[in-house]
Amino acid sequence: MKPIITSLCIEHFRSLRQLKIEGLGRVNLITGRNNTGKSSILEALRILASGAASPSVLSSILRYREEDVSEADAAGIPVDPESSNQFSSLFTGFPKLSENREAIVLLANGGERSMRLNISVGLFSEEEAPDGTTRLLPQKPQTTSSAMLPETELIPALVMEDLGSKRILPMDHPVFSRRRPFRSAISDEPRLPCVFVSPYGGERTAPLGLLWDKIALSDLEKDVVEALKILAPEIMAVSMVGGEGPQQMRTAIVRSSEFSRPVPLRSFGDGLNRLFGIILSLVNAKGGFLLIDEFENGMHHTIEFGAWETIFRLSKFLNVQVFATSHSWDAVETFQKAAALNPEEGVLIRLSRKGDAIIPTLFQDKELAVATREHIEVR
Repeated sequence: MKPIITSLCIEHFRSLRQLKIEGLGRVNLITGRNNTGKSSILEALRILASGAASPSVLSSILRYREEDVSEADAAGIPVDPESSNQFSSLFTGFPKLSENREAIVLLANGGERSMRLNISVGLFSEEEAPDGTTRLLPQKPQTTSSAMLPETELIPALVMEDLGSKRILPMDHPVFSRRRPFRSAISDEPRLPCVFVSPYGGERTAPLGLLWDKIALSDLEKDVVEALKILAPEIMAVSMVGGEGPQQMRTAIVRSSEFSRPVPLRSFGDGLNRLFGIILSLVNAKGGFLLIDEFENGMHHTIEFGAWETIFRLSKFLNVQVFATSHSWDAVETFQKAAALNPEEGVLIRLSRKGDAIIPTLFQDKELAVATREHIEVR
């Protein structure tokens, strides 16, 4: 079975002015120094998988990087959208609305799917039809960048072109909140399943409740339990409890042969909690992408091989394509050992910077084995 995509092209997104990666595998580990775009690749994949650049996905990405609110917004001060364009951070160079900018292009080919999404910014006015519906009409940008944009006249919006269709998403900015809100007709239904595991995903188990509910009482429960046994062989079962009341949080509990009653998963340490989050996310990504930022966080190097081995096995069984980032040599070395047991499935992608360009170097099968054996720097 082929991976979902075998090539990825990203243009004018974040620091990635132009990046093309060919030869992707089912399980891909992305390494490189800081500021080489590792996390940006995961963000681009999240947006691409969402199809029409889902508002909830874009909001989550901006919020995660604390790019969603300006100082003026927080203080309730009227602001100039020229200088407070919250989406400018998505475009290379942080352009203002009045500046010419290259559209973001996200393109994936090969494998099972071909996907393309273009994202640009435009200015629009709102028009109300006789039947009460509204539509947005494109307007030319002002020529003077310092001029205030009248809040009653112009609406900055993202313009998304996906497989021949065009959709418009008005920027969710407080300066427009005094107007009658424009409700986008864009569906938030993803193009394909995509689950993101943040570097801090092992801190709390409560957010994993919804993922657990999707696989509870299914055959996938045993896969999660078997993965937990990598670190704690005495674990016999796992479940999520709580959440009945408005103030109640979900908590993961496990049944262990060492205790007479169920105990919180957190009592087994951060490593097991991180592993639980990764495997639970994987089984929920069936037929789509699993994205893991900083794979090694919270896990001791002695269990990383078992984690990778489980990821390779389940990703093939569930047709999931995995993209993970790491700074750790231990993660690279254990990834290579697991990849060696799964020929043509694992690919290491090293990102390096040359001026403004990000250069990808791919290590597959024999090249990866040689690199790790000779301790060639691939991070």
